[in-house]
Formats: sequence, C-alpha cells, structure tokens
Amino acid sequence: MTASDLRPFAGIVLAGGKSSRMGTDKAALTLHGQTFLEIQVNKFKSLRAAQIMISGNPSPVPNTHQIRDLIPGCGPLGGLYSCFLQSREPRALVLGVDVPLISVRTLEGLLKAHQESGKAAVLLTHEGKWEPLIAVYSTDTADILKDLLDQGRYSVRSFLDRIPFRLLEYRGDPRELLNCNTPEDLKRLL
Repeated sequence: MTASDLRPFAGIVLAGGKSSRMGTDKAALTLHGQTFLEIQVNKFKSLRAAQIMISGNPSPVPNTHQIRDLIPGCGPLGGLYSCFLQSREPRALVLGVDVPLISVRTLEGLLKAHQESGKAAVLLTHEGKWEPLIAVYSTDTADILKDLLDQGRYSVRSFLDRIPFRLLEYRGDPRELLNCNTPEDLKRLL
C-alpha cells in the first residue's frame, strides 16, 4: 500500500501549547532552514492530506487552516475537539509540532494501521510509552471529547479510556521520536 492507496484523511498539527519550558514558540523553531511547523505540514503534503489544520497558533504556511480552540485552556483535547469539528474527513492524522524528526514513512504506517484496524484510534508506542499525539483518530469522536471537556477532564488518557484503540509499536531509530520541549532537547536535536 502506498500513499496513493490511503483513504482520505485530515492532517492536524497541534501547535497551541504555551511553550513555557522552551521559552519561545516551538512552532517557530527552525531545523535545516524550515520552521518546525513547516516541517510537519510538509509531511502531510507528502502524504496527500485532503485538509491540513493547525491547532492553536496562527498559520503562516500556505494551504493550511488555523483552528482556534472553541474551549480555550483545555490542552491537546481542546485542540483535537475543535479540529475534529472542522474536519471534512472521517479520520485525522495528529502530530505535535514538537516532534520534527518523525518520518513520513512512520506516519504512513500509522495511517495504514488505522485503515486496517477498524478502531477509533491507532497510536504509536515505543518501549512501553504511548505517544497519543502521534496518532490517527476517527473524527466522529468529537462528541466524546466535548463530554470530557464539559466535565473538566483534559487528559488524553481520559479520552483513550472512552474509545477503542490500537497501539502500533515503533521499532525505528528512537531519535525520530525526540520530543523537543526544552532548550536542552533542542540542542540534542540539532
């Protein structure tokens, strides 16, 4: 199965965090002459995403749509909820802006696994650690997200407790999953 065999999907870059540990907007950090945001968007373009949404921050990247949180201050679940409501596709590949080394090949594997699984979500896991912000979700789960947000339950785990999901074990280079949250992480990445 190649990218052209994949069913349509929306791409969502979660870029609405406060970046407090980094001290600057992580979406604007650069690697090889591109911002982290541009890097993630280009992955979605390579995979032929039908729609690309940027959750949170203004999107200076052409052919993307900025989606502001309908319920501010709820973390990633608020971003997912707002984007799922705006999605024209039944599923969305979700990617945090702060994992710029994740490969198109790994993301394609997630899309394939979701397409074949029949589950509401497929998320990457590595050495026992779940990566719920490197995942594919069915966008018809927006009502579940709304219910959790109304209850003040903002953890991604509370969402996963309510939907059927599959874990996809990542077996590649662990550097690909480096999450860049601090200046020290950025030094390691560079």
